[in-house]
Amino acid sequence: MNKSAVLLFLLASACASATELVYTPINPSFGGNPLNGNFLLQKAQSQNGYSEERPTLSFVDKFQEALERNIINSLTRRIADGELVDGTYNTGEFLVEITTGTDGSVIVNITNIDTGEVTIITIPVIGG
Repeated sequence: MNKSAVLLFLLASACASATELVYTPINPSFGGNPLNGNFLLQKAQSQNGYSEERPTLSFVDKFQEALERNIINSLTRRIADGELVDGTYNTGEFLVEITTGTDGSVIVNITNIDTGEVTIITIPVIGG
């Protein structure tokens, strides 16, 4: 019985074969297929329970922000078109001072009236 069991074991093991284990990453950050990225991102976002609290703005605040954006847009367009002359403009919250540099560039000093923070923007001459 022992001899037949050993013989059966040797025959069975001779037929068995194996290959090496190969790891294939899924995440594209670690060498996986880049097409998996969107799927993994959606999966992570669906599991994320965090939601940022957004402050609710009143109508007056929204109107003020829209007005400020409109004023800044108008100033930018007029500076780019060369229609804005040197001077100081007060928007209520900001003091905008526009001067022309020695090389023809436009220098815009924006001062926050509340905090005193100053931002200087230099716009070079285009095509000159």
